[in-house]
Amino acid sequence: MWVLPGLVLSIMAPVDATWRKTTSEMEGWSSKVSGHKYYAPLRRRDDHLIMRKNRHTRLMHRHRQLLNTTGEALLSVALNTRKHAKQILLEDHGSEFTGPVMIGSPGQEQQCIFDTGSSMAWIMSTKCESDVCRMHHQFNSAKSETWEGTNQTMDIQFGTGSLTGTLCKDKVSFGGFDLGRVMLGEIKSTLGSVFTLPFDGICGLSYQMSHDDSYCFLDSVAASDQLEEKSFTFYFGEKESALIFGEPDSNIRSSEVEWYPVSRKYYWETRLTDVTVNGESVKEAEKNATVVFDTGTSVLTMPTNAATVTMKLLQKAGLDCAQIERGEAPTICYHFESSESICLDQWYEKGDSGCTASLMTLDLAEEHVFILGQPFFSAFVTTFDVGNDRIGVSRPVVNANLDA
Repeated sequence: MWVLPGLVLSIMAPVDATWRKTTSEMEGWSSKVSGHKYYAPLRRRDDHLIMRKNRHTRLMHRHRQLLNTTGEALLSVALNTRKHAKQILLEDHGSEFTGPVMIGSPGQEQQCIFDTGSSMAWIMSTKCESDVCRMHHQFNSAKSETWEGTNQTMDIQFGTGSLTGTLCKDKVSFGGFDLGRVMLGEIKSTLGSVFTLPFDGICGLSYQMSHDDSYCFLDSVAASDQLEEKSFTFYFGEKESALIFGEPDSNIRSSEVEWYPVSRKYYWETRLTDVTVNGESVKEAEKNATVVFDTGTSVLTMPTNAATVTMKLLQKAGLDCAQIERGEAPTICYHFESSESICLDQWYEKGDSGCTASLMTLDLAEEHVFILGQPFFSAFVTTFDVGNDRIGVSRPVVNANLDA
């Protein structure tokens, strides 16, 4: 029995100064359409506006704690068809995204999160008979001709619950990309409200996190002979979004790619030298500070001290929502030793009572970790280069033609 360390930090309440991942605003389904692509159309939950409002309220509450004030909330003054590339179309909905993954022979569809902050693939299974499990699409191993069971168990602890299950091997494919038979986790029991959210599993795309090499989903991607370039790219446009395996078309980028070397093959992370708000340093990016590029996190995160300084510098600007939306907001910039800085101006969320930063706190022992979550991915095209251990960042074409 083992515990997967990446997911221990994954799905936790935002005010607890921990790594938060949420899939709460969308529910989705998928269908194969004519042509060569697999689409993952998503529809909004009936209560998505209430859920987004609740998240906004929690963010403002946490920001008041950081600012030691009971006053008004911050800033509320007043796959493609090219050879060797595979593509899954997604829809940017400002929080999380899911796409269809086919498991087994014949394939059984699961709606999964593509998460660069965890390394394993696990799915809801018919071996779990609880009402919560029955809310999801459940993989039935008895209906798969290529399923192979093991006697290995998994025990994963979350901030808001836990799961147990067994490991198996079976065929996996998505977006026309066939991975062959890979190691998966089949859930047998769950505990916690996180499993009521509308996703059927997670496809972890980070580096190895467990002690057993066979548990790393990314290794299966890297070993595939279908990809000439061992990389995958996330693109979020105003109309369409996509996860592309292999070399993407150049028409999705409006700038040259800036590369950031992976500093440790665990998360997709690179070393950080400083963080500034409108040019003023938060003075918390120490020599062991890193930036983690995590598609499974819906906000930006910083250590508590850095987040406190950042919030005060943002508040110092004294801007209201209208000014922010006109592009007059201060920028949050992340600085690196040998690569260009990454600057964000779309760092806020808008609610009924004003605007607040899409920022939460994360404190890890002996590490200063700054996570770039969905606000970052919505602003940039991001390539995860498995073959060369680097992250590529470029500006997107606003409405790229993903059918080109």
